[in-house]
Amino acid sequence: MSGYYLQTVPQSVKAAWQETLEETGFNPFQTDVTSILTQLSVEQDFLTGGDDNIFGETKESYLAAIDKVLERIENPLAAVTDERAAYLQQEKEFYTVLASKIRE
Repeated sequence: MSGYYLQTVPQSVKAAWQETLEETGFNPFQTDVTSILTQLSVEQDFLTGGDDNIFGETKESYLAAIDKVLERIENPLAAVTDERAAYLQQEKEFYTVLASKIRE
């Protein structure tokens, strides 16, 4: 799944993604949980009529998408269970680390 979201980004972003996976031990594309990224992609797909690539093609667009993910984690659209809150905390850590690696 992550390959789909990484196909249009620079190689440095792909490398940062892999490093973040290894460092955090967290994969935001788990089959049993809907990630914020997945939610945002579906929303964008609906709004644009088929474009679900929220990351774009540049480091800047990728960082802007990460900001959207982090914003949604901080401001969920619905009540969050304790289990979901734990997942969101891991997702937040993943994207925070990833953003810092991309900015390096």
